[in-house]
Order: sequence, then C-alpha cells, then structure tokens
Amino acid sequence: FAGRIQPLKAPDVLLRAVAVLLDERPELRSRIVVPVVGGPSGSGLAKPEGLQKLAARLGIADVVRFRPPVCQEELADWFRAASVLVMPSYSESFGLVAIEAQASGTPVLAASVGGLPVAVRDGETGFLVQGHDPADYARVLRRFADEPALSARMGRAAARHAQSFGWDAAAAATADVYTAATQSHRRRVPSHHG
Repeated sequence: FAGRIQPLKAPDVLLRAVAVLLDERPELRSRIVVPVVGGPSGSGLAKPEGLQKLAARLGIADVVRFRPPVCQEELADWFRAASVLVMPSYSESFGLVAIEAQASGTPVLAASVGGLPVAVRDGETGFLVQGHDPADYARVLRRFADEPALSARMGRAAARHAQSFGWDAAAAATADVYTAATQSHRRRVPSHHG
C-alpha cells in the first residue's frame, strides 16, 4: 500500500485481506511482507496508530511494515520491490499511484472505483475488485502467491500500459483533440467569398 493513510484509501481492507489469507494459508506467513508506505492525512500524527493497532488485533503485526512517506524516487524502488500494489480505495479520482506502480513494472490490485478502471486493465495489468470485501482481495493475493510468474507477466504489461499515460502521450492526445476541433470548426464556418 502506498498513499495517504485515511479511511477513503481503505488500507484497513488490505490488512483484513492479509489476515484472511494467512488464516487460510498460514505457510505463506514466512513469504509475505506488507509495507504500508505513507502518512496519516490531516491528523498530524507521525505514525498510523489506528492501522498498527488493527494489524496487532488481526494477528499480522509481524508481517506489516509501516514506513513514512518517501520521495518519488524511493517510492519507485518500493514499487519495483513489490509483487503487487493494493489500492482498495472507496474513491479515487484518477489513480496516479496505480499508474506510477505500473510504470515501475508492478501490477495493481484495486477497487473498481473512480479512475481505477481506466488506470488498471483488469486481468492484464492487474485486477479490479467490485466492492471492499477483504475475502475478495485475499483471493487475488492468493493467486499472486500461488503463481510466481503472474507478477512478472502482469508487470511487463503494466509497464507498457503506463506509457500511454505519460506527459508526451497526454500532450499528443490534447493536441489531437484541438486539431480535430479546429478542422471541424473550419468545415462548419461558411465562406465569406462568393
């Protein structure tokens, strides 16, 4: 998880999903690490205490690592090191973090909300989940654990997909819209000659 630690981003759904996964598959405990990179939003607290308490209550505090917000370069390192980025958000306008992770070659498991269905190609660059049931997220996490090649395969597709969101692509698409609009306008404006 990377982002502001706030209810809207639903990091608790990730923790609950990991608890479900480890309940069903305790042997995965030695292979799983869940970094939560980011700080609380608005509260001014240095640590995400609520989430730390939840991890302890769920019995997964040993696999969860809380890290303060990092610079973009370091965040890219976290993304590259991850098998999957999880974004169980209740609301997400665009999903820039999903694009950044994919640009780093990391697939994304995300809630199917806001801009995330545009940012993530379901089944190709990651997986989209309807709703916020931790068991649904656990099911997908189990796939990543059981199919080691899945992360690499989706990561390659994710990196290709993310290129379509770069500044160059955005500028070219914007220019195309303006060109089409001016051509359309020229066709509609009556000539003053004749």
